[in-house]
Amino acid sequence: MNLERNKRIAAFRKVSGYLLWFSMPLLVLTCLGGLLGIIGTLSVQTGNIDIHQSLLKVMDDPADFGKFIRPGLTIGSKVFFTLTLLALFVPIFYVVLHLQKLIQCFHDGNIFNARALFHARAAYKINLYLGIAWIVASFCILIYCFQFADGNLDRTLNWLWNTIVFFIELGFLSLILWALEIGTDLNEEAELTI
Repeated sequence: MNLERNKRIAAFRKVSGYLLWFSMPLLVLTCLGGLLGIIGTLSVQTGNIDIHQSLLKVMDDPADFGKFIRPGLTIGSKVFFTLTLLALFVPIFYVVLHLQKLIQCFHDGNIFNARALFHARAAYKINLYLGIAWIVASFCILIYCFQFADGNLDRTLNWLWNTIVFFIELGFLSLILWALEIGTDLNEEAELTI
């Protein structure tokens, strides 16, 4: 029994070691992506595309947003999108950072302990708050689009789909966090009985 468990722990450590090699470049790319996005938004020439037009474009076709803003953004639009990108990338950075530290705990063999649980809870909470903020902000933009533009059904279906996907993801992450909490509790009880 102990031999089988040791083999699984060794395999777990090996896989988490591979994930560490992946998580560090992901952390760096997150930082670079955030900085380049903010610098890119600030460096767009000043023009007459306002926040209203920009929000409609973000809701309709975010993939072509870079091409859309090339003629130029108003100063207010630049400030709005810079602050929005900053508010988006800082939490994403902290989620990736806590996930990397969680993987480091796993690699060190600290699977069910308080330190690993702390990083898992922190990443979960930040992801939860960011997701809820994103859903609420998207809903507000959707309402804005209905008031000041045509009531596009595709926008509503897109928001609904993103909301459903978020709650499904939240359910899976909750199960994983609860399993980690239960494992940590059982591990602490086992250490107390020894």
